[in-house]
Amino acid sequence: MPPPPADASLYDAVPYPGHAFAQTHPDRLATLGALFGLDGAPPAACRVLEIGCGDGGNLLPMALTLPDSSFVGIDPSGHAIARAAEIARELGLANVRFEQVGAQDFQTAGASFDYVVAHGVFSWVPEPVRAQILALCAHALAANGIAYVSYNALPGARVPQTLRELLAIKLQGIEEPAARIAEARRVLALLSGPDGQATLLGAEAASLLDRPDALLFHDVLAPVSDPFLFSEFARRAGAHGLQYLAEANFLEMQVGGVPEELKRELLADDDVVRQEQVLDYLRVRRFRQTLLCHAQVQIDRMPRAEVIAQLAVSSPARWSVEDPARPGRVTFWAPGGSRMTIENELIVAVMQRAGERWPAAVPVVELAGGEAMAQALPAVCAALLRLYATTNLVQLHVHPPAPATAAGELPLASPLARIQARDQPEVANLRHATVALGDELQRRLLMLLDGTRDRPALLAELEAVAGASAGELAGGRLEAGLARLARSSLLVA
Repeated sequence: MPPPPADASLYDAVPYPGHAFAQTHPDRLATLGALFGLDGAPPAACRVLEIGCGDGGNLLPMALTLPDSSFVGIDPSGHAIARAAEIARELGLANVRFEQVGAQDFQTAGASFDYVVAHGVFSWVPEPVRAQILALCAHALAANGIAYVSYNALPGARVPQTLRELLAIKLQGIEEPAARIAEARRVLALLSGPDGQATLLGAEAASLLDRPDALLFHDVLAPVSDPFLFSEFARRAGAHGLQYLAEANFLEMQVGGVPEELKRELLADDDVVRQEQVLDYLRVRRFRQTLLCHAQVQIDRMPRAEVIAQLAVSSPARWSVEDPARPGRVTFWAPGGSRMTIENELIVAVMQRAGERWPAAVPVVELAGGEAMAQALPAVCAALLRLYATTNLVQLHVHPPAPATAAGELPLASPLARIQARDQPEVANLRHATVALGDELQRRLLMLLDGTRDRPALLAELEAVAGASAGELAGGRLEAGLARLARSSLLVA
């Protein structure tokens, strides 16, 4: 095996914590492919390669919930790869393997992959490695495969890049990681103090102070961290026979909030790359999560509402009737901040059915009332597509997640989350998102949910380890804690 790049030692010295990123999951990639006319591999039986997999924080949850799919993770950090392999062994996962190797040296041995993921890598590696990442995507992708590549984007990344350059000057001669982090925090605190907080650099500095040391060290103080114009990234991808498919977050492709006259003027161009570049300037976008496919694939640039009928929908939304005089006017809201008032009785009913089934997903035809409601289905599909495009009230799925909606008699939590909860405050859930555990009691409770304990047993163990009285726990805290874990998609059905 060739030696890892020199900068791999930085990730061994300061381990980078892995996380589950919902936007990289095969279900998300396949769903967006379906919306744009690309028939990707079913997530339940697919092949996935992750470039820069770190400690497996993103790949292991996929392997756990998609047992009939296969996964390969590569990374030059020996420390990270050893940790990923250790957790895979503890979970008994036979469908994932990890290799200590960089993108420039990885050999596919003739294998092809339906999905290739490179999250948080492209902007942070030297130029030759970027070319190798795109070459690997092109070479490794199956005919209808989809690649995900994230990177810092211009024009929005200009201010953070300016701050990064200033920090590089101030940290010259400081090589030891802990000393670099400490000096960076000192400079950031000065910049974001009372005299600087109203400036662009001061506001940016303040936003960085809350980052954990590992993220500050690798994301901001990294030896390489380059932003790109989208048009430049698309040109590079095109040189490798790849074309732009979509953004991993469908919301980011929309033109909401732009005045109609300005929208018509600036977005009149039929070239999707130029349109997207214009949008980046309008929004001052600083980060992109771009999906690519082979250049010869035919893409339908107009998502069709009828495609929605083949999908499932999930919704974290809750709702209320704010005006008793208008009971048919219902306001829905979601944790991410989206809020919408709906008066259409049919769509209100669809949204309420989806919300009641959260965190599970429901086939759209079932939400619409089944086959007997065939006449209503087109209207429901059109409404769901609008909601998906403009809010985070609904999520669409080719492969519906199926966590438990409530705790059973012997509650069982995700085995990966139970392992992660032993030494970190954030865990991966069964919808491939990262969940912050609320407090020590919730963390202890999660670790106990191995499917062998009923309520009395849980109460006894929590009283012993958490110091809470049995009466306090039995008075509602246990059930409330179980309900929170269920709503957070951490319980196995």
